[in-house]
Amino acid sequence: MDRGLFWLAVVDLRRAWLRSLATALAIALALVAITFFAAQIGLRRAELLTSYEESGATTLIVDLNKVPMGEIADLIRALRSAAGVQSIVAPYNGTQLGLVADTSFVVFENEKQQESLGARTTALGVDRSFDPVRDYYVNFHDLNPNASTATLGAPLLATSGTARPPDRNEVVVPSGVADYVGIRPGAEATVDLTYVNADPPIVRRYEKLRLIGTFDLVGPDQGRFEPFWRLAARGSEVLTVRRPDAPKGVATTLPILLNDQVLKDFFGFVGEQLAARGMPPPKETAAKELIVRAHSVREVPTVEGEAISLLDERNLKQDCGATGESTFCLRVPERNNFEAALQEQGKLEAGGSFFIFLLLVLVAAGVAGLQIQLILARWRELGILQAVGFSPFKVLLYFAIRMYTVLAAGMVIAAVAVIILPFVRSASTFGFATGVALVATTIAALPVLLWPLHRRPPSSFGCLHDMGEAHLRRLRPPLRRSACGGDRSRCHQRNRRWVADGGRGRPKHFEQGHSSGSARRR
Repeated sequence: MDRGLFWLAVVDLRRAWLRSLATALAIALALVAITFFAAQIGLRRAELLTSYEESGATTLIVDLNKVPMGEIADLIRALRSAAGVQSIVAPYNGTQLGLVADTSFVVFENEKQQESLGARTTALGVDRSFDPVRDYYVNFHDLNPNASTATLGAPLLATSGTARPPDRNEVVVPSGVADYVGIRPGAEATVDLTYVNADPPIVRRYEKLRLIGTFDLVGPDQGRFEPFWRLAARGSEVLTVRRPDAPKGVATTLPILLNDQVLKDFFGFVGEQLAARGMPPPKETAAKELIVRAHSVREVPTVEGEAISLLDERNLKQDCGATGESTFCLRVPERNNFEAALQEQGKLEAGGSFFIFLLLVLVAAGVAGLQIQLILARWRELGILQAVGFSPFKVLLYFAIRMYTVLAAGMVIAAVAVIILPFVRSASTFGFATGVALVATTIAALPVLLWPLHRRPPSSFGCLHDMGEAHLRRLRPPLRRSACGGDRSRCHQRNRRWVADGGRGRPKHFEQGHSSGSARRR
């Protein structure tokens, strides 16, 4: 680039320093605003995805129908090694397996009798990888065949003690049951597990389970349990009193939490009892539901494809309405699923992008308007520049240098502001803001810069010396003859030499031409 051309643009900017400074400050303010909006969009997007992930948006539910326990174990191991999978939980859900739990606590005891209060709920067998807040899902179709098959997340929120997955000798109960009985964590519980899909039902008692915490179920069955009172005399159960209309089977999705080894032991006992009765073993004694959790919301579609591929390799057919052997159904939670998370993210990004686009339009329109004003103010000077030998490209370069110098000053001011201000410190977003602002202003200003090149500015002078003299003397009528003897090419050559010399003084041919021209006019 010609150093003299750059110096000419800088001198012109210094002459109009106030306007140039105001333009740079306005551009800097717009860059800071764009940086702030872009940073806020990223922050809100991260918060949105985090809240969805905490509520289970990264979860897929695989419902298995009549799949042997050995195949389920192999499938779990294969899924854990798949790309994007964070964890897999296979809880024993009592609503799917026909299992209820009578949990009781001793409230009065002496040498002769013992009184207990308790409640009937369903049971949920979990391992240490189970997250009570995110990993419990219910399907009311398991309780009522006429209900929808939608899968709903039912968070279990701790209210006292710890709601962690219990060990083999521990239990976690709903807070409504604890309030009804009047006990706190640390009490000993007795749990009677009942398999209701046999006639008569198969029952096994587990005693001295330590209560480690209570929880609240977030769902329609919150606080829905069947209370009972039990009387025992001299170690033998005498009487259990329930409501007359109390259902005998599974009637609620409100669970107690037990260790999954307890339920495995219980279903082993169920198989032995059915064999003793001469009946076939139960088909549904393994976990029917796999809770697959991805690392992030964006990886859920990848995990979904991996899960379907692995299930197809094991000759499992995807059929959500089938009742036959070896089928599966892949579901997402009805609410707070990854599709809803991506939709909310799209809305957030669309709203923020609109404001950023509006700011860019204002910046681009402002820069283009300033260029139009500058060109109109310098319209006659364009004729001088072209007359002294400036090519159209150099004229374009001159105005581009002016514009990008002001832009660079605005970017420097904005960079200082971003470093100082605590709420917009983000190098990546500032780089994004400067990049899009540079592209927007270039696109908007390019037609304005090209405009004077397609329309020749008015020129009423023959060559540089006539125009320079008229400009110095403020003469409107031009000299009738050129100082270069009518030869325009020779005139332009002398003009270029004069510009290369810095325009200092007047060449002799100018003085001679001008004096002879003046004499002829006289």
